[in-house]
Amino acid sequence: MKVNFNKSMLTGVNISPSWLLEAATVLNCETGLIPFVYLGLPIGGDGRKLSFWKPVLDRITARLSSWNNKYLSFGGRLVLLKSILSSLPVYFLFFFQAPTGIISSIGSIFLIFFLGGCEVSKKIAWIKRDSVRLPVSRVGLGIRRLWEFNLSLLGKWCWRMMVDKVGLWYRVLKARYGGRLKEGGSNSSRWWRTICKVREGDGLAVGRWFDDNIRRVVGNGRNTFFWTNNWLGGIPLKLQFNRLYELFVHKECTVEDMARAGWEEGGVGWVWRHRLLVWEEDSVRECVTLLNNIVLQANIQDQ
Repeated sequence: MKVNFNKSMLTGVNISPSWLLEAATVLNCETGLIPFVYLGLPIGGDGRKLSFWKPVLDRITARLSSWNNKYLSFGGRLVLLKSILSSLPVYFLFFFQAPTGIISSIGSIFLIFFLGGCEVSKKIAWIKRDSVRLPVSRVGLGIRRLWEFNLSLLGKWCWRMMVDKVGLWYRVLKARYGGRLKEGGSNSSRWWRTICKVREGDGLAVGRWFDDNIRRVVGNGRNTFFWTNNWLGGIPLKLQFNRLYELFVHKECTVEDMARAGWEEGGVGWVWRHRLLVWEEDSVRECVTLLNNIVLQANIQDQ
């Protein structure tokens, strides 16, 4: 396979326009500017700005202009809304966190269409917006709640990073950020920081909604972090034994590391910043009691 430079574009970051033009001339390709569109997504744009989401709103509006809303029944509009309109922003929502203003704008467009109105002529809302978004099992119409739907799509990246560690995309992220969902500092991208916030439960007033709904099944313990992963007792050990976590030296050790070093009472795996108090030693015994029934299986990977 060869690179088709006639269809390629050279974009520079922090370089002079003259050098960029000279390089493009040598490669026989065109020059581009940031942001640019690749595979339908804007690269280098700021997802926090409303202008970033203009293509999504334009696409929805263009689709609505091709339908004659006047001759559609409520049932017909509901089917179109749930099967077509709700699917149009999915591609963007899968990669970027939409501002509340965009979520509100899209929701308003959907509601106006469902009620039989248009941008010029709006109809009276005979039903509450929240009732429209309730699931059918709760006497609603089952229309997607875009804010929660956006967070769940972003949460899928967190899930894939835990279960799909052989793909090229994961190896690239691991080389760039270390493979763990934690803040990468000022050098990390805005997209990565967004994913980290979703991993921490940002966006919903229900605590750590992501961690609270997953559980690791330990095999050999190689890919499970001893303190931070939810693998024993229903919640991470750093929350069950917060004081011990603060005093522990190797906070990022895995379950395999602790088992190999020795997690029995008095084992060399317990390395503390200073000598423990009596009540802290009692917490260690309580933690060891939980670990006594754990048997690692060397030939089985963590899930």
